[in-house]
Amino acid sequence: MLKWKGRGNLVLETIIYNLRTISLGLQIGALLIFVLSLIVLKQKSKTGGITGHGKIATWGYALAVLSIIYMLYSAYNLTISGRAPSVIYTHGLFGAVSLAFGFIFVINRWSWKTRRNMRIMLALWVLTFTGGVMIYLTFAGKLP
Repeated sequence: MLKWKGRGNLVLETIIYNLRTISLGLQIGALLIFVLSLIVLKQKSKTGGITGHGKIATWGYALAVLSIIYMLYSAYNLTISGRAPSVIYTHGLFGAVSLAFGFIFVINRWSWKTRRNMRIMLALWVLTFTGGVMIYLTFAGKLP
């Protein structure tokens, strides 16, 4: 186990805070891209809207996956230091399930992409996103 002493601890915490901030920015970007894909779906014809929605949502998924790199590093350091609250593990579980279903949606053709399944996926992703924002605000000192 790594032990940080003196200024190294401050440097590590600064790096982790910056990684959390980058990750939050990427997740907000992914959320905005998902909203844009829903707007495209609603405003275009059925065929063109679904194709555009799928392409845009794929970019949002890619952005969300990119943010995972930053989150994993931060969570790993919290776990190693023994300061990870249990909510991080719950958030990680929901996030892993959400990403797995998202991957299935991205690679799968339209066979089982029904509104019901998409809404379940959206609810799971919003739950994970909200949990992540709450964790970020707690660690940033904005929430008690």
